[in-house]
Amino acid sequence: MNKIYNHVVEGFESALASKSADERRIGAELKFPLVDHGGNAASFETVCQLWNYLVCHGWRPVLDPMTKRIVGARKRGPHNDTIAGCETGYCKMEFSLAHVPNLFELEQQVQQLRAELEPFCEDGGVHMLGYGIQPMTPPTKKLMMKKRRTSPWSKAFGTNRHISKADGHDIHLFTINAASHVHVSVSLEEAVDVINVLNGFSGAQIALTANSNIWRGRIDPNYKCVAEKFWDWWMPEGNRVGVPTKPFEDLKDYCQTIAELRPVYVNRAGRPIVLKGYRTFAEYFRTGRAVGIDPQGKEVSFVPEKDDIDLHSTCYWYNARLSRYYTVENRVNDQQPPHALVCIAALTLGLVSALDEAKRELGRYDWQTLRAAREAACRDGPSGNVGEFRLDGLAVRMLRIARRGLQGRGLGEERFLKPLETRAGKVRCPADQASSLFRNGGIQNLLRTWKI
Repeated sequence: MNKIYNHVVEGFESALASKSADERRIGAELKFPLVDHGGNAASFETVCQLWNYLVCHGWRPVLDPMTKRIVGARKRGPHNDTIAGCETGYCKMEFSLAHVPNLFELEQQVQQLRAELEPFCEDGGVHMLGYGIQPMTPPTKKLMMKKRRTSPWSKAFGTNRHISKADGHDIHLFTINAASHVHVSVSLEEAVDVINVLNGFSGAQIALTANSNIWRGRIDPNYKCVAEKFWDWWMPEGNRVGVPTKPFEDLKDYCQTIAELRPVYVNRAGRPIVLKGYRTFAEYFRTGRAVGIDPQGKEVSFVPEKDDIDLHSTCYWYNARLSRYYTVENRVNDQQPPHALVCIAALTLGLVSALDEAKRELGRYDWQTLRAAREAACRDGPSGNVGEFRLDGLAVRMLRIARRGLQGRGLGEERFLKPLETRAGKVRCPADQASSLFRNGGIQNLLRTWKI
């Protein structure tokens, strides 16, 4: 356990050494459904054409270490690269934008990306949507992007609670969801408080950003945020997804909690090795020589390495977590409509910048109520409630804290909160607009309005 904790501390120290002591950087992972003119998932051939297009426009190809195929593209940023790729499904584009010191530079990156992608989309007859899920095409193993990162999942988590065996496994739910994730740099002392605050406000965030209620070609009758429910449907037990069962006491408690989770896989010589014989990651890591299953189904033996700790950090899915890059990642929000692509970053940065006030606000509530708020928000958006606890009220207070946090930075970044503040005032979320668009013009109306 001490080795795991010490590795995390060393990782923070290394990450902080690369920037000024008073500089906070922010990065966005923007995921978009890629669809054809009928709203159906674009073809794999179209995705390959996109990589070629980007390479022809100055990006560098990204090769998968296992398949040796091009699976994305990258271009240099001031501190790290912007990376384009596919996550679980090839019809789900992911753009990890280079980290920047303020929201104005982030907005500039988003606008540059949109301008760069527009000619490809027009010529290729496709759209990238500011929306949280594939609206027409259902989840299936046929949409899976074959690469090292995705190959272990069916072997490690091969359940069929919601996906039929003919269509794959429940992991294939994630071939169609599209989120807006935010990474923010924090100090070692801030990290756990930031994780707790962002997890605690999960319900309030979803209440204002739910945007995945139209899928399989219809309006979901139960949920405004279907994409977040995928995590519960996939893994209903084990304290591995969503809001943790309790707030973390400190960094040691966080490390202890994740060390007690079952390990999934490690990488060796460019190949994933699935781990099945260990109850916890700590048990695996203290083994002098471990065993696992390689892609050909053969048992192999190897020695645990420190890099396995960072990979393990990608194999649990709390709404907010410590990333392998030693940032805090806010993961709870659906992708947003085209005019609001920066609002998630603004909310995240604002809460982190007013951390003490955010902690005091959440301290007023029982943690189990905050966990239940996530479910209520997925169902009903800002009109949801847990007993007498109203989500719209918490959402308003959250936004006020975020606004004060951004105002304290003195850059005028609080203007990026406006889409969220408008929704809070109307007690609406994007899913409400999506329903209206779909009812009054079908899928074509949704595509026209929310293509980026």
